[in-house]
Amino acid sequence: MDWLAGLLVLETTLEGLLCDGGAVERLRWRRMAILLSAAVLILVTAVLCIQVGQIWLWAVPVVGYRLINLLRLYRNRLPAAQLRTVSLRAFGWLLTAEMVVVVLAWFATQYTLGSILFDVLLTAQLLNAVLLLRVSTRTWRHAAMPTQGAAALSDKQLPAVSVLVPARNETDDLQRCLERLVASDYPKLEILVLDDCSAVRRTPEIIRSFAHAGVRFVQGNAPDETHWLPKNYAYEQLAREASGELLLFCGVDVVMEPHTIRQLVSLLQDRKKDMLSVLPLRVRTISRGSSLLQVMRYYWEVCLPRRLFKRPPVLSTCWLVRSDALQHMGSFASVSRSVSPEAIFARRAVVTDAYSFVRSDEQLGLYSNKAAADQYDTSVRVRYPQLHRRLELVGLVAFYELFLLLGPFIGLFIAVYLPHPLLYAAIWAVSLACLMVTYSMVAVGTRLTGAWYGWLLMPVAFMVDLIMLHISLWKYEFSSVYWKGRNVCIPVMRIEAQGDAAPTHRLVPQRQKIS
Repeated sequence: MDWLAGLLVLETTLEGLLCDGGAVERLRWRRMAILLSAAVLILVTAVLCIQVGQIWLWAVPVVGYRLINLLRLYRNRLPAAQLRTVSLRAFGWLLTAEMVVVVLAWFATQYTLGSILFDVLLTAQLLNAVLLLRVSTRTWRHAAMPTQGAAALSDKQLPAVSVLVPARNETDDLQRCLERLVASDYPKLEILVLDDCSAVRRTPEIIRSFAHAGVRFVQGNAPDETHWLPKNYAYEQLAREASGELLLFCGVDVVMEPHTIRQLVSLLQDRKKDMLSVLPLRVRTISRGSSLLQVMRYYWEVCLPRRLFKRPPVLSTCWLVRSDALQHMGSFASVSRSVSPEAIFARRAVVTDAYSFVRSDEQLGLYSNKAAADQYDTSVRVRYPQLHRRLELVGLVAFYELFLLLGPFIGLFIAVYLPHPLLYAAIWAVSLACLMVTYSMVAVGTRLTGAWYGWLLMPVAFMVDLIMLHISLWKYEFSSVYWKGRNVCIPVMRIEAQGDAAPTHRLVPQRQKIS
C-alpha cells in the first residue's frame, strides 16, 4: 500500500501543477502529462476500489469530475487566465469533496458511527422535503394574481407599452403569437418584431404581413458573438427602437388573451414595481402528455428559498420592465454574455423591492406553447450557465438531487431490509409526500402534467434533470450549444470560434429600418 499511497500523492501533485499552469502554452509534454495524470488517477482509483472496497467506491463519482477537469485542460478551449482559474478552483473543491466522501464512507462502515450518519441523512431528507414544501407553497401563494384585481386605470392613465419580440427562423409560433398580440385591447400599444438574420424566408414575410395591424418590422443585425449573446443583442436592438414607457419582452411561444397586457400593466402600476415576470400556463391545445423539462425549469424557480439570497424567481417567457429602470440597471450591454439577463435585472430590482413575480391563471390568460424540441434546447442552453459554469457546483447539485430529492424514493424500496422498517418507511413516506406535493403543484398548476398522474412523475423528472445538467455541462465544455443556429458557447464560455462553431461577426454601426 505504500507504493499506492506514493503514486496517489504524485498524481495529485501533478494534477495540481497542471491546473495551476493553466493554458500558458500548448506543448506536447504538457498534453502528455495530462494524459498520464488521468491514466494514473484511473489506475489508482481502480486498485483502491478493489483493495479498500465500498469505502472508495463512493469516491468514484468525484473522481469522474476530476477527470472531466483534466479533459478541460487537455481541450484547452478557454483563455489561459480563465482556464487556470476555473480548473484550479474545481481541483481544490473536488479534492476536498473526495476526502470528505472517503471519511464519511469509512464512518458508514463502523456500526455506531454508520448508524448516526444514516440517521443524519434521514433527518436531512425530511427537513429538506418539509422546507421545499413550505417555500414552494409560500411562493405559489404570493405569486397568485390578486382575487379582486388591481385598481382599474382609464385609457388616459395607462402608460404606453412596447411589446418586443425577437424572432429567428420562426414560422407557425410567430404567426400565432402576433395574431394574439394585435387582438389586444390595450389602447397605447406598439408591437416591434425583430428578424434576427433568419435563414427561413417565411419569418420576415410573416412579420411584414402584420404591418397593416400596426406591427413594426425591425431588421436585426448580427452581433459580435465574442462579446454578445445573440438573443441579448436582439433585445438591445429592440429596446433602442422602442418608444414605450414600459417594455414587454416575450418569446414567440407566448399566447395572450386580449386583456392580458392591460392586467399586467395595472398590476405593475398598482404594486409600484419596476419589473414583473410571469409564470405562464400551458395552452390547452397541447395539454396532453407531460413536459418534464419545462416543469423542472419552473420547479427550480418556485421551490427553492431564493428570497433568502436575494435571487427571486424569474422566467424569460414574458417579463415587463420600465424603460427608464432598464437603462438605470445598465440595459443589455451590462449583461451581454448572460444566458438569463432577466434574472440579473430581477436581482438588481429586488434590492429596492421593485420586482414582482406572478403566475398566470385563467383571469390573466398568459400561456406558453413551447414545443418539446425547444424545451430540450432551452434546458441544454441554460442549465450549466445557471450554475455559473462551475464543474464543482454540478457535482454538488448532483449529490443534492440523488441523496435528498431521489433518496426518499429509493429509501422506500430498501426500508424492508433495515432494522426498523416501519419507522424508516414512515419517515421516507412523509418526505416523499412533501416532494410530490411540491412537484405536482408546479406541474399540474401550470397544466404541464395531467392532474391524475402528475405526482407520479416526480422521480422521473429529477432523473431527467440530472441527465440534462450533465449534457449541458458536456456540450458547453467540450462541444457546441446551438440556439437558433448559433453557437452560444462562444460568448457564454468566452471561447474563440473553433471547428464547427459559427463564425463571429462585427457590429454593424447603422441599423436599417423597414416599415
